[in-house]
Amino acid sequence: MSRSNPPRASLYVRLSRASDDRNLSKQGMIDDLRALCAARGFTEVALHVDDGQSGGVRDRPAFRAWLADAVEGRADVLVTWHVDRLSREGLNVAAAILDIIEGKDPDTGKKVRPEVRLLGYDDRLDSADGDGFRLNFVIKAEMARAELSRMRSRAQSRVKRLRKEKRSTGGLTPYGYRRALRGQLELEHDPVSAPILREIVQRIIAGESINGVSRDLNARKILSPRDHSAMRDTGEARKDKDTGQPLPPQAWTDMTLRRMLTNPVLLGYLTDNRQIVRDDDGNPVLRGKPLISEDDWSTLQESINGARRPKHRSAPDALLSGEASCPQCGEPMHFHWMVKPGREYRYYRCSGRTKLKNGCAAGAPRAEQVEQAVADGIYATIGHLDVMRRIWLPGDDTATQLAAVEERLSELREDRAAGLFRGEKGTAEFRQMYASLEQQREELAAQPSRAEGWKYVPTGKTYRQLWDESGTNDRRKLLRESGMKIFAAKQLEGNPQAVNQLWEKLTMTESDRYMVHFEPSDTGGCHVWLVWHGDLAARINAKMSA
Repeated sequence: MSRSNPPRASLYVRLSRASDDRNLSKQGMIDDLRALCAARGFTEVALHVDDGQSGGVRDRPAFRAWLADAVEGRADVLVTWHVDRLSREGLNVAAAILDIIEGKDPDTGKKVRPEVRLLGYDDRLDSADGDGFRLNFVIKAEMARAELSRMRSRAQSRVKRLRKEKRSTGGLTPYGYRRALRGQLELEHDPVSAPILREIVQRIIAGESINGVSRDLNARKILSPRDHSAMRDTGEARKDKDTGQPLPPQAWTDMTLRRMLTNPVLLGYLTDNRQIVRDDDGNPVLRGKPLISEDDWSTLQESINGARRPKHRSAPDALLSGEASCPQCGEPMHFHWMVKPGREYRYYRCSGRTKLKNGCAAGAPRAEQVEQAVADGIYATIGHLDVMRRIWLPGDDTATQLAAVEERLSELREDRAAGLFRGEKGTAEFRQMYASLEQQREELAAQPSRAEGWKYVPTGKTYRQLWDESGTNDRRKLLRESGMKIFAAKQLEGNPQAVNQLWEKLTMTESDRYMVHFEPSDTGGCHVWLVWHGDLAARINAKMSA
């Protein structure tokens, strides 16, 4: 490629879509490549940048244009920062790049144009090195593919771990919240959108239609959830991923509001596919402080669902619908209400039989019998105990930082074992990073810290007092927060399998448990089991033994 004029160089930079072990600066990479060109006497003729593009995708606009500079004779030298900036598909793409460097037709393998030179800044690859380059190029390309596979595996493992630990797996921040800096409760109230959300809730509760509220929000030019999220996080309007041009604002719609207002995340709960995630005790897992109260949530859902419900006589409130379970198959019991001339029938039916068609033979008990048994059980068993509220105490910064350092050390060890720190340079980099993290760990471990965890605090009222002064919704809430498991049936064939399975599980996992069984002779015609475990069961046992 000898010529009188300086070799023409085409530069290529790719910034990853997500940060990884090599969280590089785009401008830093460009500066490095230009410094290399200046040192070698190259003339820069083009700069191609794929910003936010994954190396696992080969059809990237800037990457294709960079290779075209060589194929169409516009450049004599192709310059990149590292092989892993070109592709993470290994041999598949490496072979195509080698054909371009050597001037070969990809179909016939015959040489059809002059060769070009390929230079890598960070990995010091140079196609002028002949066979040594080919071997190193192919090895590094495969290492880049293996690294992508490892990162994907780690991301999948992270999602599985977060689900197992009952923590958020990410996604769009719910409207009304913003990301907190640290801690398991990773959401905090957004000072801009939280007041707007509460205004929307109060207007719907007051009787305004969802469609009318959405029209008003659009008229006031209130940013939709997606537009607000982009402006909050980047300070700019949403942009087209391909062109980078600003997108027109999204309008508020009936569907947007309905999905937002019926999501339990408004109560600060962690959700998975819009279902509340619960801990091992059956309590909702929290992501942040509630945006609205439980009472407003219940009234809001009634306002939304009532607007869609056909105009007929509404069913009375059902205390235990979805709260009680079938003692035979373990499926939830749902309220069934029927009115005939001169008579009214209220039952709880096993959803396993009515919806899943599992053939469950447990009979449907009368609602008033089950509800009275639950009230009697509360009065007799926990009525005089103080109601305790469980609150989350986040760990301090030291505990959070120490956990992050430990995780990073573990990742470095995995990377070293996978062969990602090779040779003298890689070994030196590994030792430097590991020593730095070790020092941070020692410094953090020497500081006093408070681990995150739950704490029980008294409310100042007994279960009897709260039960007597509460309506149906508040009583349902009290049952959920007490952790009491309720099973009911009119008649059974054989043993109550679901009750026995729960009791056996608690025998293995809980140090304290307590159960009350009401026979049909106690209730007027049905079986009812009440089961407590954990802290409340310990308090019941202490009371009974006193």
